[in-house]
Amino acid sequence: MIKEKYKVFSIKKELCYDWLLNKHYAKRVPNIIYSFGLFQNNILNGVITYGMSPSSTLAISVCGDKYKNIVLELNRLVVNEGLDKNALSFFVSQSINKIPKPKIIVSFSDNNMSHNGYIYQATNFIYTGLTLNCYMFINKEGKEFHFRNLGHYQKNNKLNVSLIKRRLNEDKINRIDIANYLRDNKGCWTAKKLDKIFGYKDTAAHWFRKDSGFSFVNVDDWIKLKEILKLDNKYDDIMLKYEWVADVKEIIKKLELKKIEILPKNRYIYISANKNDKKNILNNLKYKSLKYPKNINKRYKNEYKPNVQLQIL
Repeated sequence: MIKEKYKVFSIKKELCYDWLLNKHYAKRVPNIIYSFGLFQNNILNGVITYGMSPSSTLAISVCGDKYKNIVLELNRLVVNEGLDKNALSFFVSQSINKIPKPKIIVSFSDNNMSHNGYIYQATNFIYTGLTLNCYMFINKEGKEFHFRNLGHYQKNNKLNVSLIKRRLNEDKINRIDIANYLRDNKGCWTAKKLDKIFGYKDTAAHWFRKDSGFSFVNVDDWIKLKEILKLDNKYDDIMLKYEWVADVKEIIKKLELKKIEILPKNRYIYISANKNDKKNILNNLKYKSLKYPKNINKRYKNEYKPNVQLQIL
């Protein structure tokens, strides 16, 4: 039986680095809060990690502000070749059981790698559709440039670009509240009408969205939008406080980054909680449960043998 042949233990995150940097296709280490190893005959044969998502909107978009602090992303899963058929689903389920409850686990299968998420389907994750992120940046060497690195360039402004206004603590503002507030006060103003006034294309609609497609009105536009929609001063304390940061558009230009279209990813969610908590969480789930995607799945092959082959004594 699988549970007799394989064992799952918590491991130090440092033991995952060799696997993540050299064997996983992403070739980078994400935020790691929990990390586990899959052992066969006391030898490490795979790692799985959980952490905070690099997206500041993900936690709130799943079940709202109330449950944002219990959202985790299953951000890496990589194993050696040749394991038994059900070893991966066993690994996922056992690792989740070892994480303190309640937790909302979110993971993504990458259609660009021909991954459909069959492991998540086998472990009863809820399929909630495709992400809205359909582009990525590549540098002049043709390698992926992760979007979070733009934030580092913004912070230190090593490239000495122009400064623009950025709202303070924007990642901590309740986006659902802002979207509802604008919806309640927009009256007859449609997104198309607002785009025309502000000189945008397909932008204003995102100010009213309550999912991960929401985007904030920038500081200067908020002042103008207040006049148009006749808004009160309810949110001025948070919407008008800003700092000066490096202009990300200029950073992209100076780094010679190229924006390319990619396929959206499949989003899966798992509720790890007792019966009552699970019921409450599901009642607050912002996404619809959809039928599992069924397409041809391809595993990328990487013959790299991690240096860390840990034996449990």
